[in-house]
Amino acid sequence: MITVSRTITVPVARDEAFRLVAHFGRASEWDPGLAESRQETPGEPGLGTVFPIVAEFRGKRTPMNYVITEWDPGTLIVIEGTGEKATARDEILFADGPDGGTAITYTATLGMKGVLKVAEPFLKSTFNHMGDEAVAGLASWLAREAG
Repeated sequence: MITVSRTITVPVARDEAFRLVAHFGRASEWDPGLAESRQETPGEPGLGTVFPIVAEFRGKRTPMNYVITEWDPGTLIVIEGTGEKATARDEILFADGPDGGTAITYTATLGMKGVLKVAEPFLKSTFNHMGDEAVAGLASWLAREAG
């Protein structure tokens, strides 16, 4: 398993940051590692909401289905994904930040399936870079969306 964790602070109130990030169907707007994302389950996101995504890695597109498996409004979202080649678990923690902003800790854990499992140690630096790009994109996107 590969785990990447980053904490960012955004000038967005915690409840608003949580509300926006919970709409994971829009994740392709801020995560350059996603070619597509949408919400399949109707209504507002919550426990059990399903998000089909298409990840792009080294020029190849990989479909995955994500589902919210833990939900604590304003505090925690856990989204778990499964695909043909990998599994993923994204834990997103929200805490009060300085000046009314929000500290967001985003921890992504990725596990490769089958024979691809042996490649995990060689992919760590690539996933670290992707994590940096994703949280930078998230910070910019939240500032635009909340503004």
